[in-house]
Amino acid sequence: MAKSIWWKRLLALYTVPASADVYVRPAPEQVVGVTASGTHGVVTPKAAATGEQTGTGMVASGAAKIELDAFTTSIATGYMPTGGYDELRRANGSIGAHWQPLLAGLDALSHAQRLERIEQINTRVRETGIAHDLFADPDRHVQPWRLDLMPIVFSADAWSQIERAVIQRARLFEALLADVYGAQNTLKSGQVPSQLVFSDPSYLRACQNLAVPGGRIQFFAVDLARGPDGSFHVVDTHVETPAGIGYALANRTVLSHVSGDLFKACKAIRLAPFFQQMQDSLAHRANRADPRIALLTPGPHHEDFFSHSYLARYLGLLLVEGDDLRVDNGRVHLKTLSGLQPIDLMVRCVAGAMTDALELDPAGFLGPVGLVQATHQHAGLVVNALGTALAENRGLGGYLPALCKSLLGEDLAIWDVKKWWLGDAKIRKDVITNLDCYFIRRAFEQTARPGHAEAPRDPALLSKAARAALIEELEFGGAGLIAEEKTPLATTPSYTSNGLEPTSYAMRVFATATPNGFVVMPGGLAMAVNPGEALALTSPDGASRDVWVVSEAPQPPFRSLWRPPLGDGIDAQYLHGASTQLPSRAADNLFWLGRYIEYADWTFRVLRTCLSRLEDDNGPHQNLALMRATLNAQLERDGALAVTVPPGLDDAQAIATLGRALATSTDRASALPQILAQVHRIASLTRDRLSLESWRTLNAFYTSRRWEPQSLPDSVGQTLDLIDAGLRVVAAFNGLSHENMTRNFGWSFLDMGRRITRAQNLSQVLGIAFERAETGEDNAARLLFVLELADSFITYRSRYRLTPMVAPVLELLISDETNPRSLGFQIAALSTHVEVLPQAGPGRGRTEAQRIVLAMINDIRLADVVKLAETEAGGRRPALSALLESHTTQLPQLTDALTRRYFSVIEKEPKWARAKSRLLP
Repeated sequence: MAKSIWWKRLLALYTVPASADVYVRPAPEQVVGVTASGTHGVVTPKAAATGEQTGTGMVASGAAKIELDAFTTSIATGYMPTGGYDELRRANGSIGAHWQPLLAGLDALSHAQRLERIEQINTRVRETGIAHDLFADPDRHVQPWRLDLMPIVFSADAWSQIERAVIQRARLFEALLADVYGAQNTLKSGQVPSQLVFSDPSYLRACQNLAVPGGRIQFFAVDLARGPDGSFHVVDTHVETPAGIGYALANRTVLSHVSGDLFKACKAIRLAPFFQQMQDSLAHRANRADPRIALLTPGPHHEDFFSHSYLARYLGLLLVEGDDLRVDNGRVHLKTLSGLQPIDLMVRCVAGAMTDALELDPAGFLGPVGLVQATHQHAGLVVNALGTALAENRGLGGYLPALCKSLLGEDLAIWDVKKWWLGDAKIRKDVITNLDCYFIRRAFEQTARPGHAEAPRDPALLSKAARAALIEELEFGGAGLIAEEKTPLATTPSYTSNGLEPTSYAMRVFATATPNGFVVMPGGLAMAVNPGEALALTSPDGASRDVWVVSEAPQPPFRSLWRPPLGDGIDAQYLHGASTQLPSRAADNLFWLGRYIEYADWTFRVLRTCLSRLEDDNGPHQNLALMRATLNAQLERDGALAVTVPPGLDDAQAIATLGRALATSTDRASALPQILAQVHRIASLTRDRLSLESWRTLNAFYTSRRWEPQSLPDSVGQTLDLIDAGLRVVAAFNGLSHENMTRNFGWSFLDMGRRITRAQNLSQVLGIAFERAETGEDNAARLLFVLELADSFITYRSRYRLTPMVAPVLELLISDETNPRSLGFQIAALSTHVEVLPQAGPGRGRTEAQRIVLAMINDIRLADVVKLAETEAGGRRPALSALLESHTTQLPQLTDALTRRYFSVIEKEPKWARAKSRLLP
């Protein structure tokens, strides 16, 4: 009988109360039933049919019949964690009712289907970019972020207790920060040791007495861990930045995509309403109908950059870096193509101490110079407020119960794990006496990215010398350290190739401030941790899982912030304003993405055109000297050193050597590995400007690692197949960007990058091939080579129907503005783009970029191809040489002009020099 049939019959015929669990053993003659009270026993088919009780278990009433072939093994069979607290199975063997829909859904799948879903999750993780690290070790093949098929499921009642405790803790730290940066009564009364606060580098004296309307904390998170008795304790607090909430959102997006059927069956609460409240709260803080809200990130080098970019894209915020901003007259402005635009609210994802080199850390350029001054004039400008990282000091944990009673008049709902600040001499002495009972951790540590918390030191594992050094460090630097009691952690099931296995975990829970108080996200982010090494979220391999909160109430229709509804009240500025405010850094990245895409395309074509001729045994007619010169020019691009060819090789062998270097050299910027790496890196930085298909096209080709030297085939034929695959990827990206990108300034800079690079490449090869005249077969071979390299051979044959000659070829590749591969086409496209760029309108005079493009297009349109083809004594073509030399000089000048004017904006609006009047003396 097919599995789907007998499974349905089993569910239909063997009914179980909602609070009970049924486990089916492999043997077809017995079933294990577990009642709500936790008792369990063996049930035979006869007992199941009659309702008899067997052993200590009670058979579910109402079961009329169970067929022998309807029995199978449940996913939970054999899952028996030993010791401690487990989320799935209690000590008495029972399983909570809130887990049942998930288990039933997984039981309906075969083991192979579950493994297939795991592979789908891994694929989505790679495509989404969660696992992508721009600066990761390329030789490390372990995926740095993994998402488990099994989430952690919480009942509504259990989650409500967590929710109340997290809200209380957020209120407590809001009150504590207001006091420390205000009246400092807690310090004066000794409730908090002054040394603990003033020795913390995250305490910012420049922000003292700064009143923040709406509160200092907008984003709040805590890391929770269960002890052996099942009670939760706080491991770490996060109030400096939105610490990893983007990862939690991305995990939910991936898992709901792959296992949406299980998510619906569990009636789990969606995250979109929470983020809608967050979005509304930010707009409320900005106090404008159409606020310009920016998310300040340290940049792509930061380990938490994915979380920043994902959150910014989901909430519709501008993703900016410190260099993108400038403080002017006490206001923070964004550098855009249209000049400086004021920022109404800034979500801070950088360390507060590093945001202003003027008044804080002099090396801190992660924010604009003068930011502290701007916050004093506009106190609510930055969230979370500068200086909030003080609340992350682990040494505060032991003082929180008394502080909660003092500041809130309440008992602390969830205590921290047992930890002691070692700045207290008495505590330090007690800890040193019983050192093996504790972990030693830093009191100040920013652990924004989940899984990257620093592993603590275990004194029990240290050598005698290391132990003595640690004790000395405790004596002299105890104010910066804490002792944490070693505590076993609770476990939760992970699905592996062997089925369910218990895994120790800790989880991060997020909250956000609203005008009506703090609200907690109905879910979180859990990480697998080694209880023998840490209590914090320390997971080098990024083993994560989603957190589901079930609800008995029916869930409202699904509505994601990826597609916000447009109501009748949407402001026209909201709909049309963003297209004219492209940040300068985004324009810079798109420009260089276009350049590197074209570099890749041209390099592929050079390799294909040269290597394919080695396969064709046509002798000297292929003009091997021209191919060798072209490969050398490509390798020596941008001032790179020439490749040394071993002596004694003929031209064919030299071409193979040069081609191999161009295809495999990892230390040369002009070779394919680095070009493709740059394409992938810059595409990663501009993902919010590209379509999903465009990103996936580039990402899939790059992550296949097919261009690593050890992966390239040895034969020329197989290498040509790989080159063709690369050309198809580049063509696919160009086609997708052409069809899917709106024709805004982002598109203009992407296309300008492509046009400048294509014009440079074509000018270079035309100079190599035609500046000196050849005769006979050599001339014909050069013409065919250039036409093929410029992808214009078919166009030439269909238009002229003649054997290639110099003048028609130059007309097609230089003057013809209808040929997408000609110089004229590139310069005409550049002219169109620079004419519509901001600050380049009529009546303002021509910009430097406009003047350069105008000179180049006039040179091409006024050129006579017959004269260009004419030779003088010695076989040189002076007119052609002058034209190509002019272009190879002016194209880099155009790049520099665009960079100065649009990528390094320093003024709110352009300043124009007034010409002197002839009437003036």
